[in-house]
Amino acid sequence: MTLTVLRRPLALTLSLAALVAGSAACGGTASSGKDTSYADESPKKILADAKASMSSLESVHLSGTGLDDGAEMTIDMTVSTAGDCTGTIGTPDGEMTLLVVGGKAWFKADRAFWKANAGSDADAVLAMVGKKWVVGGDDLGDLTGLCDWDELSDEFLELLVPSTIEGLTIKKSKDQVDGQPVIKLEDRSSEQGTIYVRAEEPHYVVKVSNTGKDAADVVFSAFDEPTEIVAPKPRQQIDFDNME
Repeated sequence: MTLTVLRRPLALTLSLAALVAGSAACGGTASSGKDTSYADESPKKILADAKASMSSLESVHLSGTGLDDGAEMTIDMTVSTAGDCTGTIGTPDGEMTLLVVGGKAWFKADRAFWKANAGSDADAVLAMVGKKWVVGGDDLGDLTGLCDWDELSDEFLELLVPSTIEGLTIKKSKDQVDGQPVIKLEDRSSEQGTIYVRAEEPHYVVKVSNTGKDAADVVFSAFDEPTEIVAPKPRQQIDFDNME
């Protein structure tokens, strides 16, 4: 039995990449907080520090929302440089929980997801799956790229080396993200992107936003916190591709 799913969720990979790429910060405001002197640094210096901090990470949690052709997509995921991840992805067609360990992928999904992707077979699929993890096939290939921080961060880190910073200014402000003082670097072009850089060391990017046509927000947290992402046991899995 072969079941083709995830056509719409695969769009999230591209949507998130576009979100991160489209949220490039190129101008700036700064925060109040203990490290007030950091607000006096140039945008170029702040972006360089942010790149160094983010590129050194081995794991990070990211969560947020974005628009894909006007449809809202959500993500809440812990990813690592090992390519392992765990978390949820929401689409207009429902929500799925993705798990990737050692290059192998599994997922679970809610009723709305199966109704949208399995059509008239949805009830039968739900009865077979129960609480088990579905073994991912080729349809999960692009989506698993979302789980590798090395791969995901490549395009993101490019934002932190702008080709030009002419016309950028830093203004004092009292901005915070989750209680952390931040430097807010804002692109005032039509893209309307903003990067929030932690004012205290290490200077992680804690949030990226885009209020333009493809409005979106992604928050980064749990930097290098211990993660234990394990594969499901065989009895907890179901493989549609190997069913007769």
